[in-house]
Amino acid sequence: MADRIQIRRDTAANWTSANPTLTQGELGVETDTQKLKIGDGSTAWSSLGYLVNTGGYAAYSDATANFTGDLQKSGVSVPAYSDTTSNFTGALQKSGVPVAADANLNSFIAAVDLPTADGSADQILKTDGSGTVSFADAAAGGSVTYAPTAGSEVFAPNFNEWMSSQSFGDVRSSGGSTYISIMRGRDSTATNKAKSNRFIIYFPYTETTAARNAGTYNDGYASTSFSCTPSTRTITWNSGGNSYDRFAYFSTYAADAASTQQYWTIPGSGQTCLNGNIVWSGQSSHQFTIATFSFSDSGLYQYSNQSVGSGSGLQHNNGDRQVLPIDNSASGYVLNVGYDQSNSRASYKIITFTGSTSAPPIGSMTMCANTTSSTVDSVNMIPQEGIYPSSTYDFPLHIINYNVNGAYSKQAINYSGTVSGEINSGFDRNQYSGQLAFLLMDGSTPVVMMYDAYWKASRWTTYNSAPTYFPNAVRRWKPKNSLSYGGRGNFTHTGVENEFMCFDGSYPFQEPYYTGMVALKKFKINPQTGEFTDVYYCEMDASVAGWWSKTDQNGWYKLYGLWGDDGNSSTITHLLVIRIDSDYSRYSHGAQIIDIPAASDWKAYPAN
Repeated sequence: MADRIQIRRDTAANWTSANPTLTQGELGVETDTQKLKIGDGSTAWSSLGYLVNTGGYAAYSDATANFTGDLQKSGVSVPAYSDTTSNFTGALQKSGVPVAADANLNSFIAAVDLPTADGSADQILKTDGSGTVSFADAAAGGSVTYAPTAGSEVFAPNFNEWMSSQSFGDVRSSGGSTYISIMRGRDSTATNKAKSNRFIIYFPYTETTAARNAGTYNDGYASTSFSCTPSTRTITWNSGGNSYDRFAYFSTYAADAASTQQYWTIPGSGQTCLNGNIVWSGQSSHQFTIATFSFSDSGLYQYSNQSVGSGSGLQHNNGDRQVLPIDNSASGYVLNVGYDQSNSRASYKIITFTGSTSAPPIGSMTMCANTTSSTVDSVNMIPQEGIYPSSTYDFPLHIINYNVNGAYSKQAINYSGTVSGEINSGFDRNQYSGQLAFLLMDGSTPVVMMYDAYWKASRWTTYNSAPTYFPNAVRRWKPKNSLSYGGRGNFTHTGVENEFMCFDGSYPFQEPYYTGMVALKKFKINPQTGEFTDVYYCEMDASVAGWWSKTDQNGWYKLYGLWGDDGNSSTITHLLVIRIDSDYSRYSHGAQIIDIPAASDWKAYPAN
């Protein structure tokens, strides 16, 4: 008769009641649970751990499971049979629940990149159509839902009336919206000056027709300013002193002293520069001119520098542009570009912004590398607050575009004030004006994404090397229908990485583009390809508080984000809309603080 080996056995309840101590190596099985223990000669049954604690083995319904790596438990490899195929006859389970082997699920997981962390409350999963799934705000539906609280729109004093009341003459502004500069001024309370709550408007002025006919002449520049208190949605004009400051003024020229005017600033610096064909104080005729100005924390004019005349000044275009800073004091370098009258060649002078109340110094005249004509333009640079260059991340702060033998090349300046040589690839060399660039973050690497007038993207990582060009982008959606002067109406960073907000053109209600009605727009930019993602619009009509009056297009508007009362919020808390009055004599500009749309107010555009 053959020997029979039997394992010591009983029900789980009887084992617990008897609580024996198994000898070393002795097995004990619970007949009703099929769990197994092995003795060590000293530990009683109730304190002894199970050798097998499954209550039954589990398997895929497929009889063969193939493994390419080590089978592990708690990070420790489980020894396998020499046979590389493990055969199961039951169902594989997790926490007692069968695990399905779904081919569609496996294919989906292999095809997409899923988020690595949870999103915010009420967000949904959204695909970009290119394999990336991320959390995003749910799109609202139906009619207009945006119902903001808006502060009062407050207007500057009538320019002509105020100047006359001060015996400064019967005057008016010199030109339209392209002859005026709006800049973010200095604010000592903001850690990052680019988040300042002080705004400055300045422009050239001249005598009215009636005064000119009477033989009374007045020319110069004037500025006004206001401060914002976002929490109370309060605008205070001219809190620093006079309703208007005048400077660089004189009364000897019997015509309009200002011709073309283009402006540059670094947001929050309280400093600015311009060039143009100007009759400057002490001159008797129009001369190519460069001038720099500075303003105090309270918005008052402080100092100026100027270079006037052939070989000293420059002139070329109109418009109002900005440049990226090198630090949170809004310091940096601007390429003041135009053509040099002495040789009719595209040239520049470096203007050094110091983030102080001193007028920025003006550098020496330099001809653009290898240029063959006078044609030159400036790329409008859109900042993302808190991102700065370094020796490791030497991206361009300012890019210029100029003619070389009938095609357009570029030069750029970096954080140390060094200008690149000619760069003639990485973009469409047939494109010249209306270009802009956004500062973005690609992981931990800052990059600059430049767009031409057709929204073709070029990705810059260093100021002195050709960018990566994306020439075949066919965009169903774009932030603005027109890039006149590098994006009139402005773009504001929201505080969310690589996310910006704008309205189309120079008027909030200018273009019912893609939506069938006017709207605010919010979008992100892919820092690797320049594609627009997470694209939303917030519908507006004449019933929306703060916006209804802006259906009037007798003027143009500029959008800014506000960062809290102290300017130190990580995301924008309110929107500021500045209205530029088109009446040259009145020139009574308006400003209004409006709540930003709620998440439910934003509606998704179709995929780009």
